[in-house]
Amino acid sequence: MDRHSRTAVSVLALALALLASCSRQTAPVDHIPDGYASWRTTTKIRLDYPIPGHEDRFRIIHMNDLGFSFSRSPVGVSFPIGTTIVKQVFATSSPAAGEEPIMLTAMVKAPDEPLSRGGWLWIVKDLAKGQETVFGGDFCYACHGNANEAHPYGDKNQSEEFRDYVFFVPGLDGMAPGAVTDAPASPR
Repeated sequence: MDRHSRTAVSVLALALALLASCSRQTAPVDHIPDGYASWRTTTKIRLDYPIPGHEDRFRIIHMNDLGFSFSRSPVGVSFPIGTTIVKQVFATSSPAAGEEPIMLTAMVKAPDEPLSRGGWLWIVKDLAKGQETVFGGDFCYACHGNANEAHPYGDKNQSEEFRDYVFFVPGLDGMAPGAVTDAPASPR
């Protein structure tokens, strides 16, 4: 490489470094708001049995009010954009009264987000660090795709209705959606 080529490469490298240093840094987005634990739960079924991805830990599923306005049609169930479903995950299948969850997993209906899969963002929050991770891969999406066909959980979806990747659709576990109550104050 001659002297002019080296100079051109050096100038280009400097320009790229300056552009990178001037780029806007965005703050991390907090998809799981404080207060999620006061949202209604999606099922009264005790979720303490093993399932892929969540092991045999006790879980409580909360959903924001927007999610309870989901629609049903001959095509299946559809949740509105902005629906947020938060699953509290505890250390064991039988946590002590008052025990806090060790992590949160969440689904946020955001089909226009680059990392969405099936129209949802798939999120894990490490409560010890307070850090959220949005998964860009297909692990959560592929597993939750099973909600759209017959499966072994809740009402089992024996009619293989499209459920918008949600296993516990309010009212489909034998209760009317209005009968869903707030989460218990503490696990049993």
